[in-house]
Amino acid sequence: MPPINVQAIVLRRRPLGEADKVLTLFTREMGKLSAIAKGARKPTSKLAGATETCVQARFHLAQGKTFWIITQATVERARARLHRLLMNAAAAIYACELMDCLLEEGVPDEALFDLLASTLDELEQTEQPAWTLCRLENGAMRQQGYTPVLHACTRCGVPVDAEVIAFLPQAGGVLCAQCRREQTNVVLLSRLAWLTWRVLNAGGEVEYPSEPAARELERAIHLHLRYHLDREMRSTQILWQLRHELLEESLP
Repeated sequence: MPPINVQAIVLRRRPLGEADKVLTLFTREMGKLSAIAKGARKPTSKLAGATETCVQARFHLAQGKTFWIITQATVERARARLHRLLMNAAAAIYACELMDCLLEEGVPDEALFDLLASTLDELEQTEQPAWTLCRLENGAMRQQGYTPVLHACTRCGVPVDAEVIAFLPQAGGVLCAQCRREQTNVVLLSRLAWLTWRVLNAGGEVEYPSEPAARELERAIHLHLRYHLDREMRSTQILWQLRHELLEESLP
């Protein structure tokens, strides 16, 4: 195969040998792929800046025996400000790990690429990184077909409308008052959080709601995603620990 030119976000990097890196790239044109950046760990390497996690760059790739080989790279978005914002940086690492988990090798997904790129751009400046991640998780679930049922009880089909709504991740949506009595591990949502989630799932844009409603929604969406993925991201523990220590939030 002849050399190719792709736009990509670095999802993950790991050392190889004494001076090289193996990168997991999310490319707009080819989806997820692995590539070797030879000599990228050397201080004088021209590839060093383009081979860090969260960086968006234009990569020239040549086909190798096992991996693609990066022959040239031009940084488009360094996102250097993330390194000065602890919570935002942790959120960005989580966002990249989530994409790595969701994506299959070699399957393009431009919508998901744009969602990740806009999320990382927002994390460079937002004062609400958890809310930014919440919208990323929900957007990813919509694209993957994991949208929960929010307008009616998932057990009996009765329309739901109350001041406090019970959400059950393993049921795939909300429960009515009657079905809720049979469950002990529901997530409670205020009416504002519930209505906000419905707008998000309809593809609408919403402003940051009140602090309690945002926290409720962040927790519910994360637990819903975790249930469908049947795993937890490695970076989640660090992210929630930081929120616990810096924002004095309880762990999920």
